[in-house]
Amino acid sequence: MKHSTVIHRLTHAALLLALGTSSSFGWAQTANNDEKIEEIVITGKFLRSLQSAMEQKRNSASMIEAIAAEDIGQLPDVSISDSLNRLPGLAQDRDRGNGSQISIRGMGGLLGLTTLNGREVATVEEDRNIRYDQFPSELINAAQVYKTPQAHLPEGGLSGTVNLETIKPLDFDSRQMSVDVRGSFYDLGGDIDDAANDGWGHRFSVSYIDQFLDDTLGVALGYAGRSQPIATQRSELWNYGDTWHNTQWNDALGTNVNAPWGGSALIRGGEDRRHGVMGAIQWQPNDNLEIAYDGFWSTFDIDETQRGFDFQIANTYTDQWLLIDTTPTAYTNPELGEGALDLLSGTVPLSSLRNLNEEFAQEDTLISHGLNVEWRQDAWTFEGDLSYSKTERDRRWASIRTTHAAPGYATFGATGDKRMWLSLDTADLTDPAQNSVSEIEVRPAADGGDEITAFQLDVTRELDAGLLTAVRFGASVSQREKFLNAQNWLQYVTDNSGTPIPEEFILDAKSDSYWNDLPDYLTFDRNAVIDYYFGGLANPDVGDADDLLSSWDVSEDISAQYVQLDFATEIFALPLTGNVGVRAAQTETTSSGYQQGPNVWVETSPGVWEEMAGEVEAVAIVHDYDEVLPSLNMTLAVTDEQQVRFGVAKTIARAPVDLMSPSLNLNDDLFGANPGESSSGNPKLDPFRATQVDLGYEWYFNDESSVAATVYYKDLDTFIARAADAEQIVYNGTTYNVSRPINGEGGYIRGYEVLYQQAFSFLPEPFNGLGVYANYAFTESNVEQFVPLYSTKSALTGLSEHVGNLTLWYYKDGFEARTSYSYRSEFQRDINAVQGEEGINDSEGYVDLSLSYEMDDHYKFYFQVQNLTNEPYRVYGLESNNPNHVNKYEEFGRRYMVGVSWKL
Repeated sequence: MKHSTVIHRLTHAALLLALGTSSSFGWAQTANNDEKIEEIVITGKFLRSLQSAMEQKRNSASMIEAIAAEDIGQLPDVSISDSLNRLPGLAQDRDRGNGSQISIRGMGGLLGLTTLNGREVATVEEDRNIRYDQFPSELINAAQVYKTPQAHLPEGGLSGTVNLETIKPLDFDSRQMSVDVRGSFYDLGGDIDDAANDGWGHRFSVSYIDQFLDDTLGVALGYAGRSQPIATQRSELWNYGDTWHNTQWNDALGTNVNAPWGGSALIRGGEDRRHGVMGAIQWQPNDNLEIAYDGFWSTFDIDETQRGFDFQIANTYTDQWLLIDTTPTAYTNPELGEGALDLLSGTVPLSSLRNLNEEFAQEDTLISHGLNVEWRQDAWTFEGDLSYSKTERDRRWASIRTTHAAPGYATFGATGDKRMWLSLDTADLTDPAQNSVSEIEVRPAADGGDEITAFQLDVTRELDAGLLTAVRFGASVSQREKFLNAQNWLQYVTDNSGTPIPEEFILDAKSDSYWNDLPDYLTFDRNAVIDYYFGGLANPDVGDADDLLSSWDVSEDISAQYVQLDFATEIFALPLTGNVGVRAAQTETTSSGYQQGPNVWVETSPGVWEEMAGEVEAVAIVHDYDEVLPSLNMTLAVTDEQQVRFGVAKTIARAPVDLMSPSLNLNDDLFGANPGESSSGNPKLDPFRATQVDLGYEWYFNDESSVAATVYYKDLDTFIARAADAEQIVYNGTTYNVSRPINGEGGYIRGYEVLYQQAFSFLPEPFNGLGVYANYAFTESNVEQFVPLYSTKSALTGLSEHVGNLTLWYYKDGFEARTSYSYRSEFQRDINAVQGEEGINDSEGYVDLSLSYEMDDHYKFYFQVQNLTNEPYRVYGLESNNPNHVNKYEEFGRRYMVGVSWKL
């Protein structure tokens, strides 16, 4: 066992001395003047990066947010999402404590689009969401978030589009080299025995940029790698009112009481490793021709051990009449019964009590190539872009379970910070004699992939014809194929059945931070147990373990054309610039998968009935739709420092790919007496569609400071919902109610954003190094996106009403300090198709800190902390939206980093 508090105390002391964070390392860069949003000016100061981003925002043809290279990786950013998270209206979702998904303007990731160097890239997630921790922050040079579209930009981001940029070597005027080395310590990893390297990890990056042939040929190479421990601990109460475990207790007075299905606690330890490589070649032999290639490769591996226990509350007929020792509170959801009460704590009988010793492995790989050719002749510019990207994901999960012979009773409840506690009456999870090995469940070869090939042609003609300054037109085609192949099998004990686990197999693999109000559990050597009880892990024949109903393949062909007019004029003697255009897109999808009829009960011998699997058949369904997407952006310069922006457009967000699976599963109750719950994907889904209006005001009151405010309104024509009993299907004369994704109509998303940034350089020394960067966004919607069977209707996935960030910094004589607080209010997590949603993510706020010192032009030293306040991850209201229904509580701990960087 391990324990550490010294670093924790030192960090709090450092926070008292600092107002902000530092930069990790930066390049001196002289950017070419370009109409595109690529002007990057980097110095060692955070203020300079804010100035660069502020200039990008000010000069953009539409409403954007931006970050420059000096801002990326400043705080202890594990991925680029940590950097994006500090922009106005952006918030991130975390996995194992790492930023993995981004929401724009409080809307979930499924409403946004992410591009790499202007191109949509393949994703490892089963929907369309980019996994941002696939992109090391050290290899991303800049990023823009387009909140209003332009006709020449790719369609697909209803909430906005995030564009990530890698390096263009000819944007630099000299050779650049840099090396960055960081050591890390995860305080929770120091307590969890399964965490890799006793909680220690490391990060390393190196970059090289050079120019040849009289600065006509540029080359850039970069590598970033990390190895970090996985260290989390979680407890959870399962849903109130699940279909098969709808535990409606009757106390002595006969009042219905709703109890959770059960619960679990898991300690997760292991290691995740990420490697990323970036390469770019840029050739500009003359003023007319430019040829550029960029490549990006990354791999992200997880090897994780999960240990703990789970339990299930009995809902058999005899147990329902037991007197429950509790004082429940009133419950108002009419779907669960008039006057029903919630069992929020109490003593209950258990039907199951198990030790869990599990392993999880996942490998994600991304490769992206792009070739761009640009030819400029007089007022004409021709640009062709060919790209290819591919992702692969391989997953393996295996669980060895022990079953307690007499689980008895347990008393459960929740702490004030919404964490489950549990006390067993007589059962002992640590006694091998009471806990027999029962089975292994394996999902051995779940693999998925995504592949996109695309070509785009753009033509621009500069004009000097009255108010028109340029006309742009172009076309693009893309072909995508995304698939998931799933497997699942159960392997039962074949050897030494019923014997206690040998003592030499028992391990002490726990956590020093494990909560003392939960029962202890049994941990053991998984490989030894597999050999002893199962004779090794089985390797089923090909096809025997295929989970056909969870497997699918979707191909998508998209063609798009656009025309855009850029203009500049005056109105009431005030400069007015902007663009107006229209983009047309044609989409055709082919969804392939499997559909299964109801199981059949067969009397195999007199009085003996066996359930036989229903008939399975392969299907392929084609769907197509066309979109016409006009857009208008205008900027009115009220004064030299103030401008007003207006934008109106039609936008779309295509359906998550996994929801377009054609899989259909028809279910019967025993002997087919009643149609059960049936579920399906929907290959005929149309996209989210909206008409949006944006109005913004920006005031740049000096070269280092600005204030901005924006209001926006999105009128949704269609949206995608998941509804229980959405469709009826007749099969062999029996009608089945099928739950599936559907398109809904109507509703709005509206809100506002405010931004304030200022450097207090006017203050007397030493206070003239202070600065502040703050933003806040409010979003609301009346869309009810989910209609589950057993819960209230739910809001849009990922929509947080309140999102904010506050960053304070200080710079003086090479010393830089910065701290950032990021907040997002509660939001709806995703749902499953039949039973209901996955709960409400509770509000959360994260504090990060960085201190650095530039010794000279080459060396910089820094100390960084992530999640300084040890903010947990909390979910409540699984299938009910009731804040009293405690669900998940997970801790990631604080993360500390020390490092040094060197640059040429």
